[in-house]
Amino acid sequence: MATDQHSLLGLAAFVQLHRPDYLRYARARLVDESASRAAVEAALAAVGGRWGDFLRSARPAANAWGQLRAQIRAASPHVDGADPAVWWLYAALPQDAADIALLRWRLSMTIEAVADLMGIDPPAVAASLLTVRRKCSATTLRQLEHRASRP
Repeated sequence: MATDQHSLLGLAAFVQLHRPDYLRYARARLVDESASRAAVEAALAAVGGRWGDFLRSARPAANAWGQLRAQIRAASPHVDGADPAVWWLYAALPQDAADIALLRWRLSMTIEAVADLMGIDPPAVAASLLTVRRKCSATTLRQLEHRASRP
């Protein structure tokens, strides 16, 4: 099999693996279904367009996560109805910490899954969660977890 075919298979596997969690994250951030889908598809298209560069980077998943966040930021001003607990996270915390908290508590992902998705090390995720716990009220954390348990 040619290298290009391997590369395309790698991209397809990456998309298949990450699209569901990217969509869950986008929905939690943007609330609007069509804006969420559009942001994810734009991010994945950007990743696909530079797949070779992503593979040569030290942390391809982190670079792809950056593309997703850029698309979410671009869509955010055009979407109404953000969840107050989620809005507070992004207003009060650095973006990485807010993302980690959202993925862990709103989307109920494990520390390892958060680390894999964002392309960072699990100890960095764990440390960030400790910081978030110190900065967030118990009420805010319950609101994040409560929403995660709704159907």
